[in-house]
Amino acid sequence: MTNPPNGAARRLAFLLKLIGDGPPRFALGDLAARAGLPQSTVHRNLQALIEFGLVERSGSQSYRIGRELQRIASRLLQRFDLVRAAQPLLAELVGNWHETAVLCTYSPIERRVVIAESVCTPHPLRFAIENGMEIGLVWGSLGRAVLAFLPPGEIELVLRDPSVGPLTGRPRMPRDDLLEELDAIREQGFSRYYEPQMEIAGIAAPVFGPEGEVLGCVGVTMPSSRYRNHLEDDLVDAVCAAGRHLSGLAAVSPA
Repeated sequence: MTNPPNGAARRLAFLLKLIGDGPPRFALGDLAARAGLPQSTVHRNLQALIEFGLVERSGSQSYRIGRELQRIASRLLQRFDLVRAAQPLLAELVGNWHETAVLCTYSPIERRVVIAESVCTPHPLRFAIENGMEIGLVWGSLGRAVLAFLPPGEIELVLRDPSVGPLTGRPRMPRDDLLEELDAIREQGFSRYYEPQMEIAGIAAPVFGPEGEVLGCVGVTMPSSRYRNHLEDDLVDAVCAAGRHLSGLAAVSPA
């Protein structure tokens, strides 16, 4: 459980995030337990959320997400639903290349990349890819396609984490080598990963928001033994085109 933040405004935002990530109906005690806060504090904050329609009562002992919060969420989705926009592009990549295509989204608060949507290869030999799976920022084509385009301060915070490879168990490459690779990714506009010892390979391209911020990436992953069977330049062009298309949709989304 995450430690509850200090300050009334930060606690209110923290509770709203827990409500959005939780079940459609919840009891006061359950929310207080999840938040690690006294029930009296949670009750006080719920009254403020109820006042603005962000939370509603659901019977005498429970609460639910308010219709005003649902309206706001729906309006935001109408502006740009990254997952829905990516679905035909992922299907096209799989149709043309017969390899697994994925969309990853980046959370700047948690500094992590998560698989938001995926279309699996028809090949029986494939990796277990599931929506919601977390991808390390310093590992593989998907993570580095995002990491390379983060602000320098965020990159520095990521590099301070002495993590090991999720598949190999080995420490990451030396800092200077990794920074050099990130420079190359920024120059090329895509990330490539090829690890024959672990039988994994992939190409990924960043997806940008309307202000030029990186929202995530789109990529194709496969066993390294099949990677050699593809025309790499054509695969790179296809993945980068999908990334540019999604970025273009985000840039023209109505305000």
